[in-house]
Amino acid sequence: MPLHKTNEQLTQELALWLIPGNNQRRVIQSYLATTGLADLSLVTAEKLLELLARNPAFSEKTRSLASLALHDPWQLPFADKINSHLIWAQEDNHWLVFLSELPYILQQLVDPPLLLCVKGQPEQLHAPSLSVVGSRKLSPEGEQQAANWSYQLAWQGLNIVSGLARGVDGYAHQGALRAVAEGASGTTCAVLAHGLDIVYPPEHKTMAANISEAGALISEYPLGTPPLPRYFPARNRLVTGLSLGVLVVQAALRSGSLVSARHAMEQGREVMAIPGSIRYRQNEGCHQLIRQGAALVTCPEEVLNELSVPLKSFLPNAFHPPNLSDLPDASNLPSASGFPKTFDLPKKITMQVQVPEHLQSIYCLISDLPLSADELLAKGGLTAEQGLVLLLELELEGLIVQKPGGWCKAN
Repeated sequence: MPLHKTNEQLTQELALWLIPGNNQRRVIQSYLATTGLADLSLVTAEKLLELLARNPAFSEKTRSLASLALHDPWQLPFADKINSHLIWAQEDNHWLVFLSELPYILQQLVDPPLLLCVKGQPEQLHAPSLSVVGSRKLSPEGEQQAANWSYQLAWQGLNIVSGLARGVDGYAHQGALRAVAEGASGTTCAVLAHGLDIVYPPEHKTMAANISEAGALISEYPLGTPPLPRYFPARNRLVTGLSLGVLVVQAALRSGSLVSARHAMEQGREVMAIPGSIRYRQNEGCHQLIRQGAALVTCPEEVLNELSVPLKSFLPNAFHPPNLSDLPDASNLPSASGFPKTFDLPKKITMQVQVPEHLQSIYCLISDLPLSADELLAKGGLTAEQGLVLLLELELEGLIVQKPGGWCKAN
């Protein structure tokens, strides 16, 4: 189900993406250097293929394949792969998202992906997101933190991004899925280090299906790509690249989570770490990050405070971190023996909503927990007359409802 493009455009995008060799970063940098542009929203596969075909910096084989992709892509030696991806993209909720359609925060990476396969809701790529990462071997406390914090932050509208791995990733996805099932506006996405026709680890197959229904499964790798170790560090740059910040729950000194944290620092993202007992090696990585300048956070509300600056630029108007003290606890989710292998979601899932531009300033102040009209007017700097008119419009649009205690987002 490609995003509003002709079959010829999509074929060229797939041909460019599937040309063998490590050309992705080089071709994008060559395009930026050649055109003098910093904006990738106007780039097309045709332009990049033309650059590949004529630039002597690339190998003769690469130039030849690029030229063939421009004039007769079905004669390419990997034409069968192009066709299999076209067939895959025709299935419901399957998407192929090219470089120019990626969110700006991904386009600004040093090495943005040329194309993403997405299974689920592609609009979640543009949602305000937090990546939650950490060790595969957790203490019971770490299990509770990964699940419960993700649960609470999803209730505040954040998209929880992780990698579907065992440990922190799985608990973070599970906590966010629990919030979605209960009506939260936030959701969860998983960035995978293999093709989307594979689920790894296999015991997360049901979780992956639930994520694709509530949020999205995302991969920059072609179908059929196995989960090889060398793909995971590159995957981690997308986990953090999609997010405004990264939260490290537990991590040893030699941990892929520290690679994610390094990516986040290089990308200019907020880096946060939860401290723990000095008796456990699972906490050594977090303590090292804190010594290196990562924010020490002890509760979900502090995570929101750390994200307030990037959220101000991400959202149309000012962001005011809400009080999380009244949120229900998700501590009953995981246990020391691990989380359930099945997680049933309701058939109806809350998705991203379209808010008229003139209503966005006040809508951004409304969360899933009731706020009184007086609180909303004070935060928005609005008079009673102005604010009540906007609230009425939001209610008529079906975007908010009035409950005991005030206004909150409609489920």
